[in-house]
Amino acid sequence: TTWKEFSLVGITPYNHDTSIFEFGLEEGQSLSLPVCGCILMANIPEGGEAEAVRPYTPISDNSMLGRFQLLIKRYPAWGEPHFPANYRPPGVMSNYIHNLSTGAKVRFKHIALNVKKQYPFEGVKTITMLAVGVGIAPMIQALHSLLTTEGDTTKVVFLYGNRAVRDILMRERLDGWAKQYKHRFTMVYVVGTRWRDFTIGACTRNKKEPPPPEGFEGLNKGATVGVEGWIGEEVVQRFAFPPA
Repeated sequence: TTWKEFSLVGITPYNHDTSIFEFGLEEGQSLSLPVCGCILMANIPEGGEAEAVRPYTPISDNSMLGRFQLLIKRYPAWGEPHFPANYRPPGVMSNYIHNLSTGAKVRFKHIALNVKKQYPFEGVKTITMLAVGVGIAPMIQALHSLLTTEGDTTKVVFLYGNRAVRDILMRERLDGWAKQYKHRFTMVYVVGTRWRDFTIGACTRNKKEPPPPEGFEGLNKGATVGVEGWIGEEVVQRFAFPPA
């Protein structure tokens, strides 16, 4: 498969570091991407080889015509370059796409290796999904089919981890699915880090529990569940389906 250019037709900021990028297709055309599958995006300088290539899973499903959507987080540099062991350079592709304006041409292609286990998942009665941050995109793609396909009775638990409530992506869609399909979809938001109970220095008898993350109370309203901490063994054992 060769690289093909698509126009960036819309940019919608989602939160402080993540935006939804919308690319145009021919009128009435669907991306027609298999579930589960992703596409490759390249930053190719004029007349040169690919400078960077990354896989992205659309958050739009195949019912969207004339366009498709990608959810992309910007990764800034972290740490100091003088200390390589503690330095993370800025994300090459994420900063490339975040610096584009509408009308820009971006190159994509799809290859067979980008298709994993395809839907429908024959013989599967329960699924436990685990994701953090923008790793939610493949889960959104699969949930589209699992929850909205008539006759599908698969039960799903989704454990979704983020450092803060404000980092949760696609929450409106997830909350809506949890409410609409509450008989077979459990949405668990896990907020915090693995260091929540870590103490530096001497422990005291009157140690106070840290306050919940800002906005955490709202996660336990309605059809969703909020858990403080990290997606560790305890959380998995509490919510995940037993291995088949």
